[in-house]
Amino acid sequence: MSRTIYEYKVTSIVDHTAQIRELFLELINQPEFKFKAGQFVMLHVPVENSKPALRAYSIASSEHDVKKISLLFKYVETGKASEFVWKLKGDEILKFTGPFGKVFFQEPPTEQVVFLNTGSGLSQHMCFLLSKMDQYPNLKYKLFFGVRSEADIYFESELKKIKEQLPHFEYSYVLSRPSSEWTGLKGYVQNHLSSFDYINTPTTFYLCGNGGMIQAVKHQLIEVDGLEKTKIWSEAFD
Repeated sequence: MSRTIYEYKVTSIVDHTAQIRELFLELINQPEFKFKAGQFVMLHVPVENSKPALRAYSIASSEHDVKKISLLFKYVETGKASEFVWKLKGDEILKFTGPFGKVFFQEPPTEQVVFLNTGSGLSQHMCFLLSKMDQYPNLKYKLFFGVRSEADIYFESELKKIKEQLPHFEYSYVLSRPSSEWTGLKGYVQNHLSSFDYINTPTTFYLCGNGGMIQAVKHQLIEVDGLEKTKIWSEAFD
């Protein structure tokens, strides 16, 4: 049984950094596309004289919009999808199947919700925040976003806007190779777990991005701190 193919028109393209591109897409061939926050779609990348190559991308926009989605792409050298996406100019029609994935926002939520991400892994956590912030405005949200240097920072205005609407939302960029002028957090996101209390405060963790980060965080939370595995949800973006 074949899955429904959803056709989306590229309505806007934003290059946040040299390596991160966001596509804004509008559904044109179906009445709606329903998904749950945290899920992903498969982009059908055209391949000459062959079947399309399928590549997975988490949705970065709210689950409440059934006509439009946005996706974040991280450039991968020699990658088929990167080559295709970076050639787009706008108004192209892209094909997707989905939704896929079972990393959902756990409800009822715990008192504290922590997002740890790297690279384009921020997409899944933006979807969680945009989808659930109106329903759960008083949770303690913390987000640690790991990037290499100042040039790799993006979504500052988007995160600032969310902070203005959520009284207990805190976010930090963590730079692994900052300049000498950087005064924010340094190292890797897993280095900063000790900066807040998750032992005495009921907390759910969501991890998305580099597999090494996910492995290090799980080791600390589960093997060292003894947290239940059910409080840790992850998806690797390698």
